[in-house]
Amino acid sequence: MSVNPLPPPRPSLKKFGKFPDSVGLRLVDWEMDRAVMEMDIGPEHLNGFGVVHGGAIMTLLDTACAHAGIYCTVPGNRRLGASVSLTINLIGNVKDGRLIAHAVCKRAGKTLFFSSCDVVDHAGNIIATGEAVCRYARGSEKPEGVPGHQVTAPA
Repeated sequence: MSVNPLPPPRPSLKKFGKFPDSVGLRLVDWEMDRAVMEMDIGPEHLNGFGVVHGGAIMTLLDTACAHAGIYCTVPGNRRLGASVSLTINLIGNVKDGRLIAHAVCKRAGKTLFFSSCDVVDHAGNIIATGEAVCRYARGSEKPEGVPGHQVTAPA
């Protein structure tokens, strides 16, 4: 049980697919070159030591890094990206509460973008750091994106 009560979860700005939704990821703040994601810790996130499994933290960090590079400036259009390389440093443990990922897109080109991320617990303690190289889907390299039905997965 967490000593500090958590504020109510903020609603997600986006519905994800089955896997991210099943893990409980929420995109709570999103703008050009920046994304903040949250995940409330439940028993399904814990490993055999009773702390959050590194794979759960990696999923949060990976998704936040990708979203830092795909914010779309035109409502109704979309941008997509997929990680091609991911590095994570697990430097803390947490048993309960909420994890918050703060990701920033550091540089973007025509096909790839580079993001970094810090994951903290609800008290602000750093739990993990990481970096991702992601590939844009066709048309997603442009900030205005493309109409949603025209986006194709990265090759």
